[in-house]
Amino acid sequence: MKTYEVIKEEYVPCTGNMLPDRREILELQLENPALYVQDQYRSERSVEFLATEHDGSLVIESLLEGGRKHRYIFSEL
Repeated sequence: MKTYEVIKEEYVPCTGNMLPDRREILELQLENPALYVQDQYRSERSVEFLATEHDGSLVIESLLEGGRKHRYIFSEL
């Protein structure tokens, strides 16, 4: 199990703002960051996941109905 600093950003399309509407920083011990993100959205009807890497950190975006987007940035500690 690895320890990560996780930055969770929430974007709401109706604000028209390119900056996150909410930002939360967590420290989590995880086996698999992708499974952690998928578990957060089990009750959603429709969700699409996109995983990339940026500056050595894993970035996972979850695209939800209505244009909502959540971004998780995982940096190993």
